[in-house]
Amino acid sequence: MTGLENLFTAKNYLALALDPVHVGAGGYRLGRVDNTIIREPATGLPKLPGTGLAGVARTYTAMAIQAENPENSEKQKFLCRKPRLNERGKPVTDKHGKFVYDPNNYDSCAGKGGDWGEKHCGKENCPVCMAFGYSDGKKNQSFQGLALFSDARILLFPVTSMQGPVWITSPAALTQFFEDCPQDMQKTIACSDFIPEADGIATTRVDQDASFNLGWLLFKNQKKIQPLSFPETQPPPLPQEMLQRTVLVSDDLFPRLVNDNLEVRTSVAIDPATGAADEGALYTYEALPRSTVLWFPVRYQEPAHFLTGKKEVQLSRGKLIVEVEKGLSLMAVLGVGGKGSRGMGRLKCLNLADGGSL
Repeated sequence: MTGLENLFTAKNYLALALDPVHVGAGGYRLGRVDNTIIREPATGLPKLPGTGLAGVARTYTAMAIQAENPENSEKQKFLCRKPRLNERGKPVTDKHGKFVYDPNNYDSCAGKGGDWGEKHCGKENCPVCMAFGYSDGKKNQSFQGLALFSDARILLFPVTSMQGPVWITSPAALTQFFEDCPQDMQKTIACSDFIPEADGIATTRVDQDASFNLGWLLFKNQKKIQPLSFPETQPPPLPQEMLQRTVLVSDDLFPRLVNDNLEVRTSVAIDPATGAADEGALYTYEALPRSTVLWFPVRYQEPAHFLTGKKEVQLSRGKLIVEVEKGLSLMAVLGVGGKGSRGMGRLKCLNLADGGSL
């Protein structure tokens, strides 16, 4: 490898919302809904922050590693066991010279690792600590982490029409996706470079100059463009039916259509004493609807260039990617964001290592 390839590997992940996804902005707001979701400040488009993705990926990666190595602990707490220590602080060994482990003495590499981060093992070969970083306040040691997550942004957004569901996108959304792809991957998806006017759309669903509705709004199809497509040599991670139902809208119109078609639900707190709705506890919250397609880049830095403490990181870049993607795969089961107990949050990464790569 030469140049920047020797420093990091950048991967773009496509993610399909299997359930509505709610990542709240915090607190209550006056307006259409009480609990809003996080948005881009400039465009107003909803997003999933990279910090949230990295947080759940860390926990799920630790869970996946624990499930593959149950002998690491007698307690299922995503642990790295620590040997039992004698009164001199030395590890205790049995008659065969093997360490004796205390099930109550463990490092928890998932989460913040205790009040001061002291439960992060910080070992140079720990995939969790090396990928996502750690901070041990008691030892005054920290490590940034080698997997750098960016925000997840909307690539395709579902909207109802007279011809059934369609997925809208915009030139800016496609451009951002292509620009963040490595050079040899930028032409993975073929799309038109046509830019619709502010009040028009472009789609293959109807003929040019024909009318087409998006929700309750009616537009004129300015051009019958080709649908999104993948090269014949690479199987598309998205269903072909979805790719054929894409609609290109202007950058000005895209945020308005997205925000007007978010899913809004009503919920209420339950009084545990009566089992009925608590008076005055009715509230509403919004979420990205099911079948929204998002994308987010992750940059994997080369471990050979880093030290943890005074020790070299004992992981290859390929091993780092494999372990992180184990955590990403669990998002399709355990979900991201809030309201998970109310049927929300499952997000499936479509192009992990075992299913193709963009």
